[in-house]
Amino acid sequence: MNQKLHVVFVSPEVSPFAKSGEMADVASSLPKYLSCLGMDVSVVMPKYRRSEIESLPKELVLRELLVPVGEKKIKAQIYKSELGKYDIYFVDNPQYFWRENIYGTGKGEYLDNDERFIFFNRAVLEFLLKAKMPVDVLHCNSWPTALIPVFLKTHYSKRNQFKKTATVFTLHNITYQGEFPPETLTLTGLNWNYFNPSQLSLNGRFNFLKAGVIFSDVLNTVSSNYKKEIEAKKHGFDLGEILDHRKDVFFSIRNGVDYEIWNPETDPFIVANYNSTNLKAKKKCKIDLIKEFGLSIPTKTPLLGTVSYMTAHKGFDILFEAMDELMEMDVGLVVLGQGDENYENKFLDFQKKYPRKIAVKIEMSPALTHKIAAGVDIILIPSLYEPCGLNQLYSFHYGTVPIVRATGGLGETVKPFSLKTLRGNGFLFREFSPQALLKAVKKALRCYKEPALWKKIMEAGFREDYSWKNAAKRYRKLYQRALEIKKGT
Repeated sequence: MNQKLHVVFVSPEVSPFAKSGEMADVASSLPKYLSCLGMDVSVVMPKYRRSEIESLPKELVLRELLVPVGEKKIKAQIYKSELGKYDIYFVDNPQYFWRENIYGTGKGEYLDNDERFIFFNRAVLEFLLKAKMPVDVLHCNSWPTALIPVFLKTHYSKRNQFKKTATVFTLHNITYQGEFPPETLTLTGLNWNYFNPSQLSLNGRFNFLKAGVIFSDVLNTVSSNYKKEIEAKKHGFDLGEILDHRKDVFFSIRNGVDYEIWNPETDPFIVANYNSTNLKAKKKCKIDLIKEFGLSIPTKTPLLGTVSYMTAHKGFDILFEAMDELMEMDVGLVVLGQGDENYENKFLDFQKKYPRKIAVKIEMSPALTHKIAAGVDIILIPSLYEPCGLNQLYSFHYGTVPIVRATGGLGETVKPFSLKTLRGNGFLFREFSPQALLKAVKKALRCYKEPALWKKIMEAGFREDYSWKNAAKRYRKLYQRALEIKKGT
């Protein structure tokens, strides 16, 4: 395909402007690498209440955009900022987006999330129409953008501007589906005929994610293991059969890493820069991290870390069960993240119980995420489900060894270290239990006590290449496939 592809990438999260999980990192990095392949890429997201957004140089490109929501027309404004390789557009409506969090608080989700994201989906399409922006591919991400493919094939089906526009819908984590009462349909302006088990309803609810799966031209998810898992009824969260019906247009492309940002040689967030041939500065990063979190452990003590949105599917239940036995070992633990209030409080309780050995920060901080990648010896990812996982990929490049549960992309990227072959880049456990987790930690700690052995594991991680360059080329092929399907070829 010789013509320049015009791609509009729509996401509810883009790092560093708003982040609850890995989708935000994908949304900031993938467009850059698509642009490097010669595509014209624009990103669209909501304008949340964030200092990172407020401090960004922006121009107001649309002072008043009227967006249909039910029987009302809601006003929006559109701001534009140039980020080098691509432009980012912010959809502004203070009523919906001027809030502390993206989806809700630690006590639960915002009660009007259905209305907020119906508004956002319609606003994106209304903006593209009014701006007369050329769009070959609309790349939508997760349930908050899932109604864009629906609206394209209903309200906007006769619009010439979108006649040839193909939709790609990425399933980042199907645990989150955007499930709402049937009455939510009235906010979309769609006929009640669409609320049926073949289209928008699932288990009697209006399911945004299912809607995106049904109406998109092409689907993909973020690792081949995760694709297999969610196609199976056991792990499909009621979508397995629906995904199976769409298997001809369902693909997987593993997430990548932006090594311009995640590079210990140039990382501005860490106290000392280093690389695979000069690891002395990594010890300085560890000392800095211990100080930052206020731990009272010697530098030689193995330091474990976890960075995560705090929720059940991240596997913290088995970590909590294992915590007392873990604290009997000669280790320290740093925890960074926020999310479900119950999980936040549980971590804080353990910090009170073991103040010298556990330190917790309830926040999402890019700077601290980088400091942990560089400063810990071991990154701990005990996930119940993990579509791809990026923290283990970042860790490889920082000489930090992952201990992960073999699920989704974790099981695809972490190769278990073998004492027989002396090969492997980390430690795996399969059974979702505190016993299996502790067994993996003990094995890792035995290797840590032998510096030559540990260095071999670190070096194996350094050799890994999960650059977005390769993944972006696969997305280019996916876009071409979506356009062929749209044309009916």
